[in-house]
Amino acid sequence: MAAPSPALRVTTRAAAPLFKNGFLVQSAAGADAVLIDPGDEADTLVADARAARANVGAILLTHAHFDHITGVGRAKAAFGVPIWLHRDDLFLYDGVTEQAAMFGLHVDRQPAVDRFYAPDETIRVGDLVIDVRHTPGHCPGGVCLAIGVAGDAGPHAVDGGSAES
Repeated sequence: MAAPSPALRVTTRAAAPLFKNGFLVQSAAGADAVLIDPGDEADTLVADARAARANVGAILLTHAHFDHITGVGRAKAAFGVPIWLHRDDLFLYDGVTEQAAMFGLHVDRQPAVDRFYAPDETIRVGDLVIDVRHTPGHCPGGVCLAIGVAGDAGPHAVDGGSAES
């Protein structure tokens, strides 16, 4: 993963049992922010966003394996913002309880997805500019997100990897 742009503040959190990464990405110059892949660490990310006085404008999902979406409902309840996902992963998102059961875990169904990424879409959340690239392989609807700030030279790639990546 590329080093973050100095125009961004990136907070990374992970939680048991799977210790995958969830992110709060915020403009260093302002309060505009997004949450990425809120899983079991969602409550910590919500607290981080509130402590930073972040204006969270979207929940962005890199894919819909259960560990990347278990906290979507809590994040949505906290901020009331749209949930974004690639349409090719909707079957995984809708099957979150079945996915978790295969690992002997119980998770709740998550709220409905609000928006689907379009091919090679650029999303704006305040002064954040997010280039979405469909990168199937790990899952059919996997995406990478290149995030920058309007007027800044370089995006920061977020690939939705585990705490080890």
